[in-house]
Amino acid sequence: MAVALTKGTALAPQRYERYLLALYQRGLLTIDEVVDLLDLSIYQVLYHSHVTAAPKEADLQHLLDQSRRYNVTHQITGLLLYSDGRYVQVLEGAEADVRALYARIQRDARHERLVTVSAGPGSQRHFADWRMGFGHVAGSAVKQVLDALQASTPRDGLQVDDPHLRALLDAFGTHPLAAEVVPVVPQ
Repeated sequence: MAVALTKGTALAPQRYERYLLALYQRGLLTIDEVVDLLDLSIYQVLYHSHVTAAPKEADLQHLLDQSRRYNVTHQITGLLLYSDGRYVQVLEGAEADVRALYARIQRDARHERLVTVSAGPGSQRHFADWRMGFGHVAGSAVKQVLDALQASTPRDGLQVDDPHLRALLDAFGTHPLAAEVVPVVPQ
């Protein structure tokens, strides 16, 4: 019932939470194990935005250098992509640190039409080796991947060659069990 009541709200379970709930519903985890796994989780945000002014290559390098310095200090990892006037970024780390950084990004004048694709706990860091990975990617490929991620449906037939975009799909694709969560009705 709680899952049904929160559907479409900020309280609705995200991908990892739905996965854990599916395991709980199948009797594979106890509620205490679910809580423990959530306590150990990494907070992740995936967003995209449009730039207010097209950055030069030097601007992107400066942004990347600043991000890496900040992220080392706050133990944040992630990925920043730039494509035809659009940023796509993943941030992961302690919830308070990621939320604080994301709030700064949301106020940053370099961004407009910012869309949060996913925000919530995850089982692990998907970009642990990247204090802030960076890549230029084709606009059409970014649109295709973002559309697929926002649709929250399996993407078995989606062909993605770019390793950065493949990493996004692997990290934020729908887990097969996550779609199986049904509203829990108290007895």
